[in-house]
Amino acid sequence: MAHISSDGTFIRTRSTWGAALLTVMLGSAAGLAVAQTAPPVPGSPTAGHPDASVTRDIRASKLIGKEVRNPQNQKLGEIRDLILDVNNEVIHYAILSFGGAMGVGDKLFAFPLTAFQYNGTQEHLVLDINKEKLRSAPGFEKSRWPDWAQPDYAMEIERYFGAAGQVAPHPNSRLVRVGDLLGRDVDDQNAKDAGEIEDVVVSLRSARVRYVVVSFDRAWSLNDKLLALPLKAIRVPDDKKADLVLTLTRNDLDAQQAFDRKQWPDLNEPVYRSHVDRWLEQVRRQ
Repeated sequence: MAHISSDGTFIRTRSTWGAALLTVMLGSAAGLAVAQTAPPVPGSPTAGHPDASVTRDIRASKLIGKEVRNPQNQKLGEIRDLILDVNNEVIHYAILSFGGAMGVGDKLFAFPLTAFQYNGTQEHLVLDINKEKLRSAPGFEKSRWPDWAQPDYAMEIERYFGAAGQVAPHPNSRLVRVGDLLGRDVDDQNAKDAGEIEDVVVSLRSARVRYVVVSFDRAWSLNDKLLALPLKAIRVPDDKKADLVLTLTRNDLDAQQAFDRKQWPDLNEPVYRSHVDRWLEQVRRQ
């Protein structure tokens, strides 16, 4: 299991390293069995890789804790968490801690994820923020997170930052902290242990959740690998201490779509993206 502590620090407290882990790499070619589709070599470079501004997927676990700098390369702080709309599969905000920098004390601040720049090679994100404007921005104390079910704080952000602070409205929004999902146990529909959430892959360009990566328990016989699944395949209870629920059965999963925990693919490599997109679409149709 994993959680974000009261001061916003990401902590992994449990992990089923001996479990059978899965994630999806390849989808079936039209009219062919998945077994007939040759997977790309995980992490291998491909000629014609799209520009980073066009495709830039990243693991949430790599975003949380990532340093943030301004365009002048001055350190501002770090990402403490992400706020996810589980019903619409989109990240509304990245939560920043400036650690007392820029004269704002030790408060936390929410910014739309698309406000950040990242080219995939640098070790930090870039946020173009005016120091004077930030000093009076609507932040919150680490021990007093907003109630994301209420619109008050989001409205404050939009009023203060204008268009830069706006998040496109979605119907039936339900916001949760990604840090409350990482490492969280997943049960099957009979309340039996299935595995846990290994990671959440998001697009920095669109702020969409691309997929979740699930580590399955040994009983699921998936060759001790990780498997990517659509977020819609995971039911998130209102009680943040309750286990998540997998809406799929074992027969819906394909071990040939999985990859090794120690050999993550290049998430932005075009061939991999194409295969994983086909696999995710196949799962959504089930």
